[in-house]
Amino acid sequence: MPATIRDIAKRLGISVSTVSYALNGGPRPVPEDVRQRVLEVARELDYRPNRLARSMVTGKTETIAVVPPVVTRNMLRSPYIHAVLSSVADAVGEHGYDILLHTSATPMDDRQLVHSLLSGKVDGILLIAPLSTSQVPEELRRRDVPCVVLSSVVEGVPSVCADNVAGIFSAMDWLYAHGHRLFGFVGGPETFHDARERLLAFRQCLRDLHLTYRPEWVAYGDFTAQGAETCARTILSGAERPTAILSANDETAAGVLQVAQEMGLRVPEDLSVVGFDDTPFAQILSPRLSSIRQPLEQMATEAVRLLMEWIEQKTPPTPRVVQMATELVLRESTTPRSNPSSRSTGGNGK
Repeated sequence: MPATIRDIAKRLGISVSTVSYALNGGPRPVPEDVRQRVLEVARELDYRPNRLARSMVTGKTETIAVVPPVVTRNMLRSPYIHAVLSSVADAVGEHGYDILLHTSATPMDDRQLVHSLLSGKVDGILLIAPLSTSQVPEELRRRDVPCVVLSSVVEGVPSVCADNVAGIFSAMDWLYAHGHRLFGFVGGPETFHDARERLLAFRQCLRDLHLTYRPEWVAYGDFTAQGAETCARTILSGAERPTAILSANDETAAGVLQVAQEMGLRVPEDLSVVGFDDTPFAQILSPRLSSIRQPLEQMATEAVRLLMEWIEQKTPPTPRVVQMATELVLRESTTPRSNPSSRSTGGNGK
């Protein structure tokens, strides 16, 4: 049978409660020499703590709930969700905690979701890209529940996100500097913070470059390759078409690549395509995808750090937005436009 705290107490001739306090760091103080003796005997006996018993002493479950933006059957197939969950699990593990991925066999409204999250199974909650229509962040904030938002910005709640504006600008600046003047954009659902910011940045960059915004070259997908295919066909079937398309994420870019190939367009010779996120998925597409990299691992680490700070100190960190830099990663899906004047320009250019 595995060793218990009673075995340690018997070996040392001290009370079970003293052993418990020494192993769990409280709630009552234990002299340092006693604590060291307890730890030494625990190692000798190969003592393995019982998490349930430890939770009863510390009042903590040592578990973090991770809530994706939308729970679907194919959720874990998303390259972005997969990359984020992997990074979050690693970051939480560094603190000795586990994650509880929040899923549901049936759809939940916000009230039901909050009730489920407050069931006492977790010490804190990490919300991944909550929809702008969600009331969950506000309800958790109102109840002073430790909560941090990743890949979005929610007023009054600590948030960690990527610099979407700088990312879009870096891609368009490179394309413009290399001869492109005709830009299309396949976005994501407007209920997502990242989707809204990336579209607004696209439009602002066109204005800064003195290029005309062509609404027929802008379409709204759902962050999936399938959703992007309809958008891409609409954009690329017109009498004129852009020479470059920016996509709201890598999956969207995959849909654009698929449609371009079906229409007989060469990528990148006829059409340059840029994604966003730079998940490992970007490197297995054909051609390999140029993408705006957001530092998902560092973002997850920072979000978990803020959440653990709230849990440990029992007080929320100052509400703030931590914005992390993006990076344009060039691969085979983009190329300079050798003769931009050969086709109609979308504006007067520079």
